[in-house]
Amino acid sequence: MPAGGRSGRSLLRCAHGMREGKLEFRVGLLIVGALAVLAALVLALGNFSFASGYTLFVDYDFSGNIQPGAPVKVSGIEVGKVDDVEFLGGKLDERTGRRVQVRLHVWLEDRVRDAIHDDAEFFINTSGVLGEQYLEIVPGSPERPRLEPGTIVRGVDPPRTDLIVARLYEVLDSVSSLLRDDKDLIRDLLANSASAVGELNQLLVDNREALGKLIVAAEALATETTATLRDVRTGIGDPRIIGRTVRDADALMVSARQTIDDLGPKAGAFVADATRLTSLVTEARVERALAVADGAVSLTGKAGRLVDGAAAVVDALRAGKGTAGALLVREEVYADLREMIRDLRRNPWKFFWKE
Repeated sequence: MPAGGRSGRSLLRCAHGMREGKLEFRVGLLIVGALAVLAALVLALGNFSFASGYTLFVDYDFSGNIQPGAPVKVSGIEVGKVDDVEFLGGKLDERTGRRVQVRLHVWLEDRVRDAIHDDAEFFINTSGVLGEQYLEIVPGSPERPRLEPGTIVRGVDPPRTDLIVARLYEVLDSVSSLLRDDKDLIRDLLANSASAVGELNQLLVDNREALGKLIVAAEALATETTATLRDVRTGIGDPRIIGRTVRDADALMVSARQTIDDLGPKAGAFVADATRLTSLVTEARVERALAVADGAVSLTGKAGRLVDGAAAVVDALRAGKGTAGALLVREEVYADLREMIRDLRRNPWKFFWKE
């Protein structure tokens, strides 16, 4: 075989082998890329994290539609995930002393360990109207101690929208039945209401002037009341005076209470004496007392007549009637009597000898 033919065939075999090697390399590179993309998708969809963290447990009576793997957010930032949703069915937890329906196992990154405190709140929220549910954590007060790993806390149950809708349907059905069954009554009620509103409007129109005067009078009364209160406030002056008045009134009440307490036994003794005195009042004694009263009335009449006579004598004396009256009223009689007494003192023998 010529040398040229053998060399040509060898060159062809080398070129064919190079093409096959490039193809195999491309296929291998494609497989490696596909595996890398698959691994990335698995990591993304599986929500894997290589960061270190810790676990908290959150109890709920109703957990909504939250699922394992749901994100956990603090202040809107994703910081963990829900590892597990455990159904306990109302079993009594010895560690907390309460019955638990659902317990969430919540994994959190270490970066939020110091941010979540023992007064934190755990809400189940929804991304959008129909989006996936996630766990939102309100961190709590920075002054409170932090939540340690493994702590069991009580979450805030999400609203039962299904129950709200069901009850709303019941209310709407009841309203519909009422409108359908009592439409005549409702029509009459609306008609009567419209008539009442019309009459009220007419009443206001007819008495517009009187209402205006009433409003003006009310405004004047309010102004006078304000002025009166201002005067009272000015008259009161220093608030310490009010304080002293209140304290004095309090002391007076205490003193009055003590006085009443002191008078209590005496009042009881007085009532007892009055009771004994009442028992002594018999019918015979009452009759004797009435007889004595009648005698006193008769004696009073006689005394009245005696007083009348004495008054008549006094009137006669004042009028100068009789010797005594002349002596009291007439000056010359009094002067003669005084002169006679003076003469008898100078000449006592005249008592025994008369010229």
